[in-house]
Amino acid sequence: MTFTHLPKGELPEIRQIKIDDVRHYETPDGTFISITSLLKNYTPDGILSWRESVGDDVADHVMRTATVRGNKVHKLIENCLSNKPESDLVGNHGVLAAGLFQLMIPALDKIDQIRFLEKAIYSKRLRLAGTADCIAEYDGKLSIIDFKTASRKRDEINENYLVQATFYSIAWEELTDEKIEQIVILTVTEDGTLGVHKDDPSLYVEKLEQMVAEHNS
Repeated sequence: MTFTHLPKGELPEIRQIKIDDVRHYETPDGTFISITSLLKNYTPDGILSWRESVGDDVADHVMRTATVRGNKVHKLIENCLSNKPESDLVGNHGVLAAGLFQLMIPALDKIDQIRFLEKAIYSKRLRLAGTADCIAEYDGKLSIIDFKTASRKRDEINENYLVQATFYSIAWEELTDEKIEQIVILTVTEDGTLGVHKDDPSLYVEKLEQMVAEHNS
């Protein structure tokens, strides 16, 4: 696979910082809380119930393990999309990460015309910032593409993923005047599935704005 990257336009550089142990970004238009920090206040009820049932120690261990797994797979995806193939996936990243990456390949094949990978962007209007996994065309439509890993397939997607991707679509359009046509959440699971969720970001703008208003109140 060889991926086409468009010439990178001029976008403001922003820097991640911590304020009272909460992630923020310094931007040319002010210091804004990160979208991931905002969404931590809206953890789905199912996750809260699970945490209560297993206890904080077990839940924290599972979350740390999931973070390590996700980071390894993200790195493999980023290298692939950057046209930097690796010859020893298992040796460099482990059996699990290599296997999950292989599951992701059919979806990666549908990505083209890449604008940015792992790009920090912000919205002056919403006073939010964050780092998008991938801004590119997916199946021929300009998309915010987010890569996820999970232990097993779930019946419903976490709505916070869609709200987060919606924020990236708003921030991208503010900064570039280029409209995002869809959000795409690609999820690979340890039980061997690849999930592709396409959605319309306009459906989640009201939810995002409500969260921002509650945070600022």
